[in-house]
Amino acid sequence: MKIIPRTSSQFTLIAVAALTLSLCPASRADIAPPPPKASVAVQDFALIDHQGAFRHLYYYAKDPSTKAIVLFVQGDGCPLVRKRVPQLKRLNEAYASKGVLFWMINPNVQDSRSEVAKEATEFGIDLPILLDPTQLVARELKITRTGEAIVIEPNSWRIRYRGAIDDQLDYESQKPEAQHEYLKEALDALLAGTAIKTEATAAPGCVVTYPKSEVASYSETIGPMLKANCVQCHTKGGIAPFAMSSYEKVRGWSEMMREVLVTRRMPPWQADPHVGKFGNDFSLSPEQTRTLVQWIDAGTPRGGGDDPLAGYQPELPEWKLGKPDFIVEIPEQSVAAEGIFDYRYVTVDVPNQEDVWLRATEIIPGNKRVLHHIIVNTILPGEDRNRNAKALTGYAPGMGPDLLPRGTGRLLTAGSKIVFQLHYTASGKAETDRSRLGLYLAKEPPERELRSRVLIDYKFQIPPGDQEFKRKKSGKFDKDVLLYTMNPHMHLRGKSMRYSARYPDGTEEVLLNVPNYDFGWQRNYELKEPKRLPKGTEIIVDAAWDNSLLNRNNPDPTKTVGWGDQTFNEMFFASYRYTYVDVASPVAGKRTASASSAKQ
Repeated sequence: MKIIPRTSSQFTLIAVAALTLSLCPASRADIAPPPPKASVAVQDFALIDHQGAFRHLYYYAKDPSTKAIVLFVQGDGCPLVRKRVPQLKRLNEAYASKGVLFWMINPNVQDSRSEVAKEATEFGIDLPILLDPTQLVARELKITRTGEAIVIEPNSWRIRYRGAIDDQLDYESQKPEAQHEYLKEALDALLAGTAIKTEATAAPGCVVTYPKSEVASYSETIGPMLKANCVQCHTKGGIAPFAMSSYEKVRGWSEMMREVLVTRRMPPWQADPHVGKFGNDFSLSPEQTRTLVQWIDAGTPRGGGDDPLAGYQPELPEWKLGKPDFIVEIPEQSVAAEGIFDYRYVTVDVPNQEDVWLRATEIIPGNKRVLHHIIVNTILPGEDRNRNAKALTGYAPGMGPDLLPRGTGRLLTAGSKIVFQLHYTASGKAETDRSRLGLYLAKEPPERELRSRVLIDYKFQIPPGDQEFKRKKSGKFDKDVLLYTMNPHMHLRGKSMRYSARYPDGTEEVLLNVPNYDFGWQRNYELKEPKRLPKGTEIIVDAAWDNSLLNRNNPDPTKTVGWGDQTFNEMFFASYRYTYVDVASPVAGKRTASASSAKQ
């Protein structure tokens, strides 16, 4: 046996490494728990990473080029993780071209996203770090320590290897070099289609803490949570596919509820929870989501007490804000059974006899099967709707009443015209639509007039198969403003949209991030408090589309796609609402008694 002499400097490095590694919350390698078995199927999940990107596991189900997905368990401050970063980067460089995707996952409740991002910058981590604030994914994967690598095979969604990257690092020692490169050996075998010799090893790492909690009471916690957050849609006559009308109904749908929670399909609120605070946010907190899923995993115990959902039926008024002051009927529209339809434009007179201020609007869609969207503008007599139109309101799937921010309003000038832009899609049979617009008047002129602006890009061309085609548009404010709402709009290939502010001093701030845009759930994101932006602030909007086969909503991944009205075309349409800080609203004529009583 050949003996290789060690220098004093080598002994010093090894001693320092051993001292550093001993800081992990385990004192000996032999107290580490035995590794969980491999070959276990992994359920679908979706998480947001440390840079605000949406990561969905089963997105890669239809991708023949993705041969394996490696999850490495990361935790801030863990020496056994930090020591692995250079090696992980080398593995990623070596295997990315072979169809191996490398992700990190952070299950630590104590690590905030800003802290994880700082750790990534400091240690040069260029892999996405998926944050698991509910710890539901970590529990499902039976993660107990950081420093573990989990290899998932997409064609079966089974774990093919889990454990240490190699045998070089341990809690109180570090070998000069590894004798067994477990992860590399597993990947080579998987790619070659041969048996993996070592499917599981114990991975030294820092312990992941799971807060201890009892299974929640249905009558005291689960039922009231569903009643407050979900039943408004999940009720008889609501837009959801089933009603949460009793414990028995909830129990019957519980596994489906679990799936949509873990994959972030429900609640249908797409904004990144780490960016901004929104007044119309109806998402569940990580704690609420964890409580609900743990109750489902415990078998949905009924327990004692009354059923908060039994007999409860929320009011579903036709007009959610009450009866409007004016109701504008859109003439009945006929929609053929098949075909592709151009936009229709219907112009009607405003119903008010003198100038009025609006505090809210609501559109009641007449036929949701065929109505794609409505955009409502106003023009003065003789004006061109293509050049002089002033935005009023709109409707798209997922949007509700348009209640304007407090202290603001929109002026509706007497004698002007309302222009409805109507877009329909075929349902397979001949249909009709008779939608209506409700107008709610303010009692007094507002402090400021609410204004709208749209950033539009007509010139993009998305190549076939492109998973993330990006474009950027921006616009500057020439006065101090208060920003109230933002509304991203794309079509079926839309992937993400982010609004940022670049201030006059050069600093930037993300105002809204929608990392998983969903055409089926469009909305105005209403800031909880208006954001003051100084003169010269630039609003920057970054959009991305997915024109690949992996996008399940993609009408045709073989086509080059540009701007167009139809859903099989695309749009870059980023609107936002604001007021000028130092510009008062123009004086509007008083409402007369006849105008107030002229309700339709």
